[in-house]
Amino acid sequence: MERIPTTKGVLCLCADTLIRLGLGAMFIYSAWSKLQDPRVFQTMVDNYRLLPACMTALFSVTMSMAELLVGAMFLFTKWTREAAFATVVMLAMFLVALAQALIRDLDISCGCFGDAEHGASVVLSALVRDVLLVMPTVWLMIKGQRRWIADFRWTRYA
Repeated sequence: MERIPTTKGVLCLCADTLIRLGLGAMFIYSAWSKLQDPRVFQTMVDNYRLLPACMTALFSVTMSMAELLVGAMFLFTKWTREAAFATVVMLAMFLVALAQALIRDLDISCGCFGDAEHGASVVLSALVRDVLLVMPTVWLMIKGQRRWIADFRWTRYA
């Protein structure tokens, strides 16, 4: 017997897919812009003054690769919840780094997309953006489907 999807089921599936596509694309774009010139991103990380200088190169490359992996997980795998959990952890790290930069009044670029804009307003807008990104990411972590994005079977939402 084939199950007929409910309106709520269709909306949840659409929201799930849109959030996954958006987060996946955002993280891949972010990682790609950082991997184009790792030294620039290393300088941005160093400007936060959170890590010893000897660790910024390793952290910069590792974070960029982690963002690329998480973006790919959102787009191409069934591991939505795991990708969402990793994203929440990364967003928490970004929030702490951005908040301390704002509190310490550091004139830095957030470095999120390889951008070079500086100033407190850039850091504040990045902080707000990351706070807003936590909500849909937590929703995916709790309600996200373990399916390929193109798999629109209604088994759970019917």
